[in-house]
Amino acid sequence: MLTTFYSLFFLLVVLLALILALRPRSNRPPHRKFQFAELWKWRGRVGRGTYATVGVIGFAIKHNIDRAVATLVFHRPFGIFNYWIPPVDAIRISSISQDDALFLITMVAVALPFVWIGLGMTLRRLRCAGLPLWLVFLFFAPVVNVAFFLILSLIPESRPREERVGAETKAGSLIPNSVLGSAAAAVTATGAIGAVLAYVGVQTIGMYGWGVFVALPFCLGLGSVMIHTYHQPRPLASCILVSVTAVALVAIALFAFAVEGLICILMAIPIATPLALLGGLIGFLIQRGKSISAEAPSMMLLAVFFPLSLMGFEKLSSPEASLHTVTTTVRIEAPAGKIWTNLISFPDLPASKEWLFRLGVSHPIRATIEGAGIGATRKCLFSTGTFVERIDAWEENKRMAFSVMWGAGAMREFSPYDIHPRHLDGYFAPEGAEFRLIPNADGSTNLEGKSWYRNSMWPSPYWRLWSDKILHDIHLSVFEHIKTLAER
Repeated sequence: MLTTFYSLFFLLVVLLALILALRPRSNRPPHRKFQFAELWKWRGRVGRGTYATVGVIGFAIKHNIDRAVATLVFHRPFGIFNYWIPPVDAIRISSISQDDALFLITMVAVALPFVWIGLGMTLRRLRCAGLPLWLVFLFFAPVVNVAFFLILSLIPESRPREERVGAETKAGSLIPNSVLGSAAAAVTATGAIGAVLAYVGVQTIGMYGWGVFVALPFCLGLGSVMIHTYHQPRPLASCILVSVTAVALVAIALFAFAVEGLICILMAIPIATPLALLGGLIGFLIQRGKSISAEAPSMMLLAVFFPLSLMGFEKLSSPEASLHTVTTTVRIEAPAGKIWTNLISFPDLPASKEWLFRLGVSHPIRATIEGAGIGATRKCLFSTGTFVERIDAWEENKRMAFSVMWGAGAMREFSPYDIHPRHLDGYFAPEGAEFRLIPNADGSTNLEGKSWYRNSMWPSPYWRLWSDKILHDIHLSVFEHIKTLAER
């Protein structure tokens, strides 16, 4: 039932873009009637209305066929996120099962006619809009291909220069004609809109995901270039600078108005900046050699509507965070018995020199234990609070494992204000850890630690890089402290 609901929601998102694309225009030239046989052709041109209609209907048909095949034939769940998240386990050819292989072959066979039609329509639409045909590769790019479809459904057909100049003359605007003036207008407008959307996404909707970290920076880059090139085409360097500055302005606004702290903004910059550059590059390609002043309002609607709709879509679908493991090993020149005493509890660590910890990320201070053996309670004091841990495995001088019963905040925000963003509660969830003491032949011991956690921030592969690093640094800080104590 939930799959059906968010599928319909996604279709409504695309249909609204379709309504914008098909809104009536008095100066719109008539098009001849589209023939069904033209679906299979790659030559010629196609208008945005036809392209959007075929895309929406084709997606609806394909998604329902895929879901029917997956659920009725192979008894597997299937939703829209399956188009964006590859089947990582199944694509390991060396260990693929017969059922997985049959499922993948069937889904590819079902997809082939739709891929043929989609590629053909996209090539014809690019040709009609006067865009480079090599942009067709975005048809296969997850998430980005949705924005790409909406863009092609909104931008007009390329027109003769005389018509474009006439449209520019008629379109009065508050946007300055100069390079510097249009850049300032673009950065100010998109920066303000982006800050509001980011606030709504993280504070109201509560989704730190694809909408905030992928769609929003991409649309900021695209929208800023649409405004910057409102009157006339601009050089690539100017478009790139405007797109990056728009994202920087959003980051400054979030920090200045006490929405996010410095450390979270710094973590988001490496993913937001390249996506803004991509949006700016696409905007540059769209405006190259032609004016888009008549379509700037539509593109700005897309820049606002697409990230917001994706945030709502994520809120409805609520994908479950995967369980991840971080492993760290340190060699200690001491017997296991001496290490064990300092492992189950340890005194205060020295002041950390790790930059993430100094900026506010939670880090350990000391640990104490009440009782011994399975069922004992271990308390680890962190800079943001106390983690209460229940001992689940206890092999003296060999192995200890625990589950986290009560946690603390992931960080204390580095900010001039006293703020507490929503991502500090529940998005990063440590579940447990295990420590092993492995003796070596020369009398030394390897201390191996594993921690399990879930992170509900998306895209998961990107945020896992940060989570893994932080947990690895926590392991190292504790292990080096134990090493010093044991070897003393």
